[in-house]
Amino acid sequence: MKQSLRQKQKLSLNLTLNLQKQIELLSLSGFEIRSDLDDLIAEFCKDLENKKLVYFRDEFLSDKYRNVLSSGTTHNFLELPIDQEEDLAGKLMEQLIITPLKEYEILIGEIIIDSILDNGRLDPELEYKDIKRIVKEDFNLNINDEKIESILNLIQNFDPPGCGYRSIEESLKIQVNNLGLDKEAQNKIAQSLSFLLNQEKSKEDLSPEIRIQIDKLNLNQGLNFSSNKDLYVRPDLIAFSKKDDWQVTLNDDFMNKELIETIKLELETSNNKKVIEAKSFLRGLERRQQTLFLVGQYILTKQKEYLNKNSDRRPVTNKEISSALNISESTVSRIVKNKYIQLPNKLIPLNELLQKKVNKDKKGKDVTPKELKNLISLLILGEDSKLPLSDENLRTILSSEYRIIVSRRTITKYRKEAGFSSTRIRKVD
Repeated sequence: MKQSLRQKQKLSLNLTLNLQKQIELLSLSGFEIRSDLDDLIAEFCKDLENKKLVYFRDEFLSDKYRNVLSSGTTHNFLELPIDQEEDLAGKLMEQLIITPLKEYEILIGEIIIDSILDNGRLDPELEYKDIKRIVKEDFNLNINDEKIESILNLIQNFDPPGCGYRSIEESLKIQVNNLGLDKEAQNKIAQSLSFLLNQEKSKEDLSPEIRIQIDKLNLNQGLNFSSNKDLYVRPDLIAFSKKDDWQVTLNDDFMNKELIETIKLELETSNNKKVIEAKSFLRGLERRQQTLFLVGQYILTKQKEYLNKNSDRRPVTNKEISSALNISESTVSRIVKNKYIQLPNKLIPLNELLQKKVNKDKKGKDVTPKELKNLISLLILGEDSKLPLSDENLRTILSSEYRIIVSRRTITKYRKEAGFSSTRIRKVD
């Protein structure tokens, strides 16, 4: 009886681990997926002279060469140099979306992340009453400060830890707690930081172990997200237009259904103990490709006017895609990560075709950052220079005349980005 129970528990654990690995496949890049598949072929397939296997492995070998020789010029029109920049807010938002929270808690988290400055500090102008008001309007819920604090604490422990801090000491404490050390070691680091702050010791006076840990601490998390990298990648999706409509195909001609079926046949005759894990990988791969195709096609359909150069990008969010395709937001977040789409004239990250909306309220008209900046510019350029519009004036006009509901702080942010000074400086006597 006990042995039977243990076997069931072991099987359940294996199923859970395999399912977890399938989920992880969603966020892997095309190169990482091909690398895993190449390893699987090498381990399980006996007939390595099979044409389909030879073709795949040779294409993957080309990718490996391309990675190490990427500084040279490529002649494949599909593989163009691109710039990729990851920002702090985007990294935090990705983690928020895949965290098991209620819908209103996600909204609280979005507002908090949107209020984190480039250096990682929480905007001191953010007031909890504004968060409460938005949650009340969207969900008809009354929340307290403790609920907001709990979501803030969650975000502060995301990667990189310590973002959303109110004081640098708060940030350092959170970072120390995330170093994976025991309590005694944490206390030693905290004490050493205090010695340094009070100039009771210099860094050279500290032990090498303490110095190593202190060097891991970051006083400006935003600095980690400011460098561009030139990449040469094989696109995951290829987009093409047909009479102003856009279609997408998977760029998997060498990783197609026939190849997968060939590998499956090899697995059926294999005595390898990892066959179950290998079959699970293939199921996860097929689901990944299907999901990638559906999400890619949905995004292209929504952005066809932008792709036809008739408009700017329209707001398309992970939440909208998940609702339309009946998949989870975390699945959408994972599938658009590390994926590239080849347009007729350029290669871009797939998530570049997504566009957040500035307004967090469900009421009112959706507006993109670019559209909001253009509207603010238009209003300021048409103002009376003797009575310039304050940010609150702009907020009221946008709400009443354009049905765009945003906070005053958002107005301030995009006014500055549009290159306009405050009313005090703009005013002409």
